[in-house]
Amino acid sequence: MNLDEIIEQHLESSRSSGRLAPSNGFSAQSSQGWEPNNLVLLESGYVNTGLIEDDSRIFTLAKVDYQIPSRLSAMAVSNNILIMAMESMHLLRIDLDKAHEVEDIEIPSTRKPSEVRIYKMFFDPTGRHLIITTKTGDNYYLYEKWKKAKLLTKIKGVVIESIAWNRSADRPSESSTKEFLIGTDGGQIFEAELEPTAELFRKEERYFRQVYSVKPEMPITGLRMEQFPGWKRQYVVVAVTPTRIYQFIGSIAPTTSGGMIGGSENKALFENLFANYEVNTGFLELPGNLPYSELHFFSPFQDLPLQGVAKTFAWLTGPGIYHGNLVFGSQTVGDSVIDTPQLLPYPATRLESDASAAVEIPIAIALTEFHFILLYKERVRAVNQLNNQVVFDELIPLRAREEVLGMSVDTTKNTFWIYTASSIFELVITKEDRDVWTLYLEKKQYDLALQYTKNPAQRDRVLTLQANHHFAEGQYLLSAKYYAQSTVPFEEVALKFVERDGRDALRSYLLFKVDKLRKTDYTQKTIICTWLVEIYLSKMNQLEDQAASSAAESDVQNLQAEQTVLEDDFKGFLETNKTYLDKKTTYKLLASHGRTEQLLFYAILIGDYERVISHWVQEKNYKNALDVLRMQDSLDTYYRFSPVLIENAPYETVSTWMLQPNLNPRNLIPALLKYDHKSLEPGAQNQAIRYLSYVVTNLENTDAAIHNFLLTLYATQPTRDESALLKFLATEGRAMHYNLDYALRICTQNNRIQSCVNIFSSMGQYGEAVDLALKHNDLELARINADKPEEDEMLRKTLWLKIARHVVKEKKDIKAAMEFLSNSDLLKIEDILPFFPDFVLIDDFKDEICKALEEYNIHIDELKTEMDEATKSAENIRIDVRELRSRFAIVASTERCTSCDYPLLTRQFYIFPCQHTFHADCLIKNLTPLLSTYQLKRLDELQEQIQNEMQNQQKLMLMNGNNTLQPLTVGNPALNGVDPAGGAGGGLSQLPNQLIGQTGAAVMALGGALGAGGKAMMNGGVAIVGSAAGTAAGVFKDVIFTEEKVGTGVGLGLGVGAGGAGGAGGGGDDMAIVVPRLELLRDELDDLVASECLLCGELMIKTIDQPFLSDDELELEQSWGVQ
Repeated sequence: MNLDEIIEQHLESSRSSGRLAPSNGFSAQSSQGWEPNNLVLLESGYVNTGLIEDDSRIFTLAKVDYQIPSRLSAMAVSNNILIMAMESMHLLRIDLDKAHEVEDIEIPSTRKPSEVRIYKMFFDPTGRHLIITTKTGDNYYLYEKWKKAKLLTKIKGVVIESIAWNRSADRPSESSTKEFLIGTDGGQIFEAELEPTAELFRKEERYFRQVYSVKPEMPITGLRMEQFPGWKRQYVVVAVTPTRIYQFIGSIAPTTSGGMIGGSENKALFENLFANYEVNTGFLELPGNLPYSELHFFSPFQDLPLQGVAKTFAWLTGPGIYHGNLVFGSQTVGDSVIDTPQLLPYPATRLESDASAAVEIPIAIALTEFHFILLYKERVRAVNQLNNQVVFDELIPLRAREEVLGMSVDTTKNTFWIYTASSIFELVITKEDRDVWTLYLEKKQYDLALQYTKNPAQRDRVLTLQANHHFAEGQYLLSAKYYAQSTVPFEEVALKFVERDGRDALRSYLLFKVDKLRKTDYTQKTIICTWLVEIYLSKMNQLEDQAASSAAESDVQNLQAEQTVLEDDFKGFLETNKTYLDKKTTYKLLASHGRTEQLLFYAILIGDYERVISHWVQEKNYKNALDVLRMQDSLDTYYRFSPVLIENAPYETVSTWMLQPNLNPRNLIPALLKYDHKSLEPGAQNQAIRYLSYVVTNLENTDAAIHNFLLTLYATQPTRDESALLKFLATEGRAMHYNLDYALRICTQNNRIQSCVNIFSSMGQYGEAVDLALKHNDLELARINADKPEEDEMLRKTLWLKIARHVVKEKKDIKAAMEFLSNSDLLKIEDILPFFPDFVLIDDFKDEICKALEEYNIHIDELKTEMDEATKSAENIRIDVRELRSRFAIVASTERCTSCDYPLLTRQFYIFPCQHTFHADCLIKNLTPLLSTYQLKRLDELQEQIQNEMQNQQKLMLMNGNNTLQPLTVGNPALNGVDPAGGAGGGLSQLPNQLIGQTGAAVMALGGALGAGGKAMMNGGVAIVGSAAGTAAGVFKDVIFTEEKVGTGVGLGLGVGAGGAGGAGGGGDDMAIVVPRLELLRDELDDLVASECLLCGELMIKTIDQPFLSDDELELEQSWGVQ
């Protein structure tokens, strides 16, 4: 399949997928897509009307609308500050940003105005310092803040022709001029420094010293110093006279901690530099008799903060303008910084009287980036530096007998001013570089022309001509670069290179075009990229054929090196444009050219790892296949190729699996089954076990299939060593993820006895585990499993008995049985005696029998001792119970409730051993907020049950007509004749525990006094006294008893006055059935509310964080507050 068929096939597939551009053809698409940011390009590929010439003027001469008060003699402009010198020895200073403000500055002079005339003024680039010189040699200095100039006494008698200001940024200063050079009319060069001062007796001249003098004496009409870039002490000084130009290159004096040493009384800053030229002075001389001259420099960076070194210079001489470039490098003494100097003759001026032309020498010149400004007596001209043509020539509108005096240039703001004695003109320059690109284009300096193009149309014209020029010169690769940036139609350029067989140039052109296409031009990019693939492959095959047919070894090496570079370039192309290549088409191209390496590289680029892995598997290069497998993240690819990889490279495959934790081990089981376990060499590691162990241990896999498979691999190993399998079973522990029945079956089939025993134990079948161990005569294993049921002593003993029976009956080894007996703390000699034969000598275990009998005697003695101690303890308990029954507490009649502070005996109460006393209802009221919901519910239930029991008991007593309940009071006849010391009558003296009721407290009695069997009311340290409305037995709900549980009930006699010691006579037997139930309820209620004192028990500690006042109490207290 050739390239045309492949492209056609791609176009059809793209058209069917809807990705093809409109059907206007490839050329229309190319014309729209080559320049995404170019808005002036037409669909034809040519440039729109961007080449129409701009007819606006570059140079404009305008008269300044300002009335000069008197005749003007000189003018200087710098940094937008304009200063005019009047013949009346006055200065006018104007800030051009504030042109309406004019300062009048006086120049003090001892001479008459008619005797002195200002000759020249020199303004530093900052516009701060002005030096004024006169023909009489008087020199003045004006600082920007002064209102009056000062006479420079040290520089008196010197007519200054030129000044070289120090533009170095090494010593930035706002007040000082820094070191500068002065050229005089006598050919001397001086170094000086001025610093304005307000002190009366201090001079502005820090120093003034001559550093050089030219011979013969000629005026120094131009002077300039420049610092070498990157060299703080390397300078060049250029000085000119009307006929000569001097260059002084060298180092200046060293610096001190304070900066330059200018101002030293012994040595000036530039003295070292000029000292090298005292003998051999180099200069260039141009013939002529012009009495004046000027020197100008131009720097592309004119703003003060960015001012750099000068780029070009121009010197006004008699023969013409001597100009050139300035190059700063490693020049030393005697060298020159002037490069490519030229002499431009002055243009001829056509006279109006006749057709002849005469050469006129300008009175002043100025230098711009691309032009020379020539000032004549009546006109001003501009000459282009690139073609030496006059581009501007205009007469100055002068009045009668008005003459041009000169021209002043503001090098900082790039403004030009022409002045006469009464007028000022400004030469305005606009778009000076507008037509520069065409001039460079004529000179075939295409790179410079591109720099000065202003719009895409101009740029396209330059690129097109440059591309055609290189193509005509046979420089096809270079022309391809510029054709790709131009709008020359794609088809035209491609055919040009095809006709000239410029395949390399065509490839370069297509690469440039692809880079310039927009991302949306998908179809164009795809077609060009496919074409590039074909070109690359053809070139690589061509180089291989040339290397194969070449005889010279050097040629072969060069061709191979070129091919290596080409292959690397092709890989870079594929990486950059893989998105725009059709996969199917690219595969066919690569395969048809036999470029396997590039095909695999492209497949990896687009993520087609399966194709690469399949290739390496077919080549049986499994290492490379695994390397590619690790590069991708598709788990399905792992699952697909793992069977063949583990079969041929098991260790490397498993290592690759372990690097991918997201794999599902269940899906790798088919691959693990392909692994040949039986072909392992002795001592070699099983890779399937290695991976599954990693999954189970490190990845904590819990899949039962994985655990069962790993167990199967352990069980089916050819070795008889079960340590690995046992370790796996021990690692599983109680959280077993394998199937126990399956594990038991596999281990049984493979005769893994220890593992079977371990599995039986894991299943809790310890008996089967011991039986299996004994079946294979593994006593140690049986002992280990017999001790596993630690919480079941009977089972352990049974298991040990099994082992003992096996030792005695199977092995019939009495001595071994005795040793076995010593290892168990559960079995005794009598446990294993039944297993011995009927006829056996006792000598072998006589000592054990004796020892056992002695242990029994000791145990019997210990039991006797314990019985005696128990008997004593029981007697002590009886004594304690007897003493508890006699405990009581005395309650005074004035005792008050701790809670409510009311008399205690007015209601039922509790008294605690800590002497705190509470009414029963007060105690419940204080305790209720501290009880849980369950306790509150139980409290209510107990009170209700006690009330019901008392009502039932009362009903039973009322059912007997002769038995009535009477209140028991002090004056009751039923108590008359009671003997306090105790008598035969049934009185209070018969009560074992006296119940004393003072202040009218009454106790309800049934038929008489409480019998001897009555329960003590003070037991437990709590006394209970009933109110007159209630009974001592707690008939009503509010009656609460706190008493100790005792074995006897409450004996209530049913006969009046006939209680006696028996107390339980009459109806006592009937009451014995009901009373225990009532007592239990009382005891439970007491445990709930009176188990501890409210103020002394744990409740007080638990509630320490609660406030003293509840919310209701706090609200009540606040309601009583005074607002």
